[in-house]
Amino acid sequence: MSKFGRDDIKDFIKNFQEASWDNEGQGPGLLNECGCEDSEYGLDAGLPAYDHNYADLAGLFGPMQSSYADAAPCPDSYNLTADAVLQDPSVAVEMLKPLMQQFGVGCPASLAKALGDILNLSQETGITPVFKT
Repeated sequence: MSKFGRDDIKDFIKNFQEASWDNEGQGPGLLNECGCEDSEYGLDAGLPAYDHNYADLAGLFGPMQSSYADAAPCPDSYNLTADAVLQDPSVAVEMLKPLMQQFGVGCPASLAKALGDILNLSQETGITPVFKT
């Protein structure tokens, strides 16, 4: 068994940003989070508000929307939601902020993904119903 020495630790610190979860097909590596732990923005008052520049979002999301909608339990609801959120994504972020504060998380995308995954399973198994509008 080889020892993990001081030089190994220095190399690890130097090369941390180059490491990845998949380690380029060689199995698990380091888990790189989205950066929410180091963000300059915060959920608490007194920290800077984030800049609402979503000019490119619709163009970036457009090519993917159809395939994402096809994978959703209700493609029409997915598309209605996506179209509304693309108009002003900050509305969705503001709606998620209270849950982010309650759960102690800083990544709105991860929060929304977890909610979606759990609700999808819950709906598929009949635990959560769909609702008439």
